[in-house]
Amino acid sequence: MHLSNYIGKYWTGAEVIYAVIIAMTFTSVLRTYIAIPVGSYFPIIYSALFCCIAWGIADGSFYIWERNYNLGIENNIIDICKSDLKGEAAIPLISEQLENTIISNISEEKRLELYRDLTLHLAATGKKETVSTRDALNIILGTSLISTASGIIVVLPFFLADKLIHALAMSNLLGILLLFITGYYRTYEKDLYGKVRSGFGTTVIGMSIAAITIVLGG
Repeated sequence: MHLSNYIGKYWTGAEVIYAVIIAMTFTSVLRTYIAIPVGSYFPIIYSALFCCIAWGIADGSFYIWERNYNLGIENNIIDICKSDLKGEAAIPLISEQLENTIISNISEEKRLELYRDLTLHLAATGKKETVSTRDALNIILGTSLISTASGIIVVLPFFLADKLIHALAMSNLLGILLLFITGYYRTYEKDLYGKVRSGFGTTVIGMSIAAITIVLGG
């Protein structure tokens, strides 16, 4: 299964954005050391990569934690539906789970009717199992690989360019391009204009966050 099947399309793209911001924040420090010899700044580059790896592992762990928490709530609702023939006790819990979804667009009366129907269907279903060890490893490995690969793309010019100023310029361009591509493919828009708009929007937001982080000494 793809990582997006576990954590969703939105957060899969967000992992790329996080890694780009992390890498660009680290490499921005080198702007004040343009004259230093080639290779002497590698400790900063490696630190950026290790931070991207650590971020991917940490994020993957949090996704698993969140998923198991949500599964616990869902199983609790199913238990209540099974034990309560009318399912009235489960309706507030179902409402809490769905109030921030597309369901909120319909009237309260229709929502209540839908929730009552759901309690009947949930009472006839089995409970879900928590995230398996295999799925947990897939999530952590997936987030770590995405974060690491994105970081490598941003810092690659520092291993290829002869001059630091050229490496910084190419690194920034690659980071901007990666942000645009992520926004372009992460959107649910179908038309080209919508995809391009999402790409530019993601680029602006990502660069703004990176700039704020740098200014704050991040």
